[in-house]
Amino acid sequence: MEHGTHLRSIRGRYANGVLTPLEPLDLSEGCEVSVDLAVDNDAGDTTTERAAANSSILDVIDEIHRDFPNAFTGMPHDGAQHYKHYLYGHPKDAD
Repeated sequence: MEHGTHLRSIRGRYANGVLTPLEPLDLSEGCEVSVDLAVDNDAGDTTTERAAANSSILDVIDEIHRDFPNAFTGMPHDGAQHYKHYLYGHPKDAD
């Protein structure tokens, strides 16, 4: 990286041949930039298209278990019911 060069990651959207940043950029008019692309192909899909392209949620959970066998070790079994307790420290609700 050259002297005076700053690295910053931003998100953008490509449409009609133009790459548009999704946030304001504090750049001088006419300054030269270098762009590295990481394409998120799902970003433009509709929910229906993504659902058709992906496996069922149970298949996804099975895949997570295969890839990370200890991912859920030590997780509370009542996490959904008492989420406020686990996320924010509230007292557990009476059952």
